[in-house]
Amino acid sequence: MDKIIMCGYSVHRQYTSQGEKGRFYAFRLQSHGECDARLNGEPLRLKKGDLLMMVPGDRLAIHKPFNAADASDTSGDYYLLCQGDWIASWFRRLNGRRRLEVPTGESILDLWKLIIRETHRLPDAADGAYLEALLHAFCLSVEHLLHRARGGQSEFVVSRMKRYIEDHAFEKLRVAEVAAAASLSESRALHLFREITGQSVVDYLTDVRLNYALDQMKYTDSTLEEIAENTGFGTYTYFHRVFKRKMGEAPGAYRQKYRREEATL
Repeated sequence: MDKIIMCGYSVHRQYTSQGEKGRFYAFRLQSHGECDARLNGEPLRLKKGDLLMMVPGDRLAIHKPFNAADASDTSGDYYLLCQGDWIASWFRRLNGRRRLEVPTGESILDLWKLIIRETHRLPDAADGAYLEALLHAFCLSVEHLLHRARGGQSEFVVSRMKRYIEDHAFEKLRVAEVAAAASLSESRALHLFREITGQSVVDYLTDVRLNYALDQMKYTDSTLEEIAENTGFGTYTYFHRVFKRKMGEAPGAYRQKYRREEATL
């Protein structure tokens, strides 16, 4: 049976791995921020959306520079360690492929979050077949991304704007900067973004920040004030107002309800 050894989400202001050899097959997705890394001695600059796929024996070393004056200088990642015969066979099909750029909005992240939830909820060795099925679905989703053709030109341009927004979500971001990243005029960028996504640039930026905040509220012990600062909202007062408007309740009440539900599962 294929097994999930460990799965979770981490956020850090500074992190250094000693580069020990991995004992399991592993996935690591840069969820926000950037970090320097070496995979088997090869230098990498990991940006949001970069997925690493590693086999037993691979050596990964990660270092996130720390800038005490910059509250947005954080790095976050999802990780999954697994083992099993099917997994080994699947990794062999990669033919040495170790890195993949995951486009914005892919459902693979929702699946990853579900796996995190279920591995934390289920007792050891319980419902192993269910977790194995989730793991296989996750791997097949990755394989689908590897083989999928690019979309149309407009979707590609909007994807570039989305990626720029996500990469700079923790900063004071202007629409003009987003348009410039896609080599468009501001008016054209605004029109195309709404045409393809159905929402404005500002609304998308707010959603990105809110999603990062929700992950940190669920999977870390950071205070709400720290989360507001780390995710680009700046002050807790503003974060509280946006969160309540979007989610229908205050951040503190949402976090308490989530933890009560987790405790009863």
